[in-house]
Amino acid sequence: MSIPALISASELQKIVTAPTTKIIDASYGLPPLPVRIADAQDFDIDDIADPAAPLAHTVPDAALFAQKVSALGISSGDTVVVYDRSGMHMAAARAWWMFRLFGHDNVRVLNGGLPAWVAAGLPVTPKPDDMPNVPAGQFTAKLRPALLKLKENILANIEGKEFLLLDARDGRRYSGDMSEPRPGMQSGHVPGSLSAPFAELIDDETGLLRTKDEIRAIFAAKGTDLSRPLACTCGSGVTACVVALALHEIGHSDAAIYDGSWSEWGADQSLPKKQGYTP
Repeated sequence: MSIPALISASELQKIVTAPTTKIIDASYGLPPLPVRIADAQDFDIDDIADPAAPLAHTVPDAALFAQKVSALGISSGDTVVVYDRSGMHMAAARAWWMFRLFGHDNVRVLNGGLPAWVAAGLPVTPKPDDMPNVPAGQFTAKLRPALLKLKENILANIEGKEFLLLDARDGRRYSGDMSEPRPGMQSGHVPGSLSAPFAELIDDETGLLRTKDEIRAIFAAKGTDLSRPLACTCGSGVTACVVALALHEIGHSDAAIYDGSWSEWGADQSLPKKQGYTP
C-alpha cells in the first residue's frame, strides 16, 4: 500500500519534533515570510533543477538532486513533510513529486499548507534572515523514469495513445480562449489531452485538497478513464503535480509529469495544438 500523499496539521504536530522528520517550505513566487514551521528549510524548485536546461525548474539528474537535498539535512531514512505558504496551490506538490521521482516515497504534503497549520492554532518559529547551514544528510537518489514524461513521449502518444494526458491549466487556457501568461506561447492544448484544472481539486472554503470521494466524482464527471496509464501537464510542470497528488490519494500513484509542459510545447511552433474544449 502506498504512503498517503497528505498529512494533516494535527498529524504533523505529533511528529514535528522527531529527529527523522524533515520539514521543507516549497513556496514558489511568494515574498519572504519571517516565520516558519519548526526548523523548516527552503526547497527552491528553481535551484534544485537542471542548471543547463533552457526552461525553469527542469528536473535535475539524480546526483544533483541528492546533493541539494542532502545539503538541506535530509537523509534517505527521513520522513519529509512539504508545505506551501499559499496552501495547496503551488510547488509543495512539485517537491513531493520530485522526491518520489528520485525514489523517496516517505514524503507528505501538509494539507492546506501553512494557513491550515496556523488555523489549527499551532505555533510558528522565527525564521532567520540568513538561514544557517544545517548538518548535511545522506540522501541517495535513483530516478524512476516511469514518473517522468518528455516532449518526445507526449508527441508519440498523440498517435500511440499509450497513456491519458491530463491538463491541469485553467480550462480557458486549455481551450485557447485565454492567452498564455508567458510571452511567445501559442494557445490551446496537446491533441488528445483532457482538461483537468488543478484548482477544481482544492476546496475553496477550507483550502484543503478535496475529499477522496469528491476527487473521484470530479474525474468521473469528466469521463476520465482512470484505468489507463496517466500523465499530467500544466504550464511549467508545477500545478500538474497537484493533479498527480490527487490521483495518488485515490489510488493512482503512478501518474507521470510532463516536465516541460506548455512552456515547452506551446513555444515550439512545429508541435501540433488544438483549440476548443474537446480533447
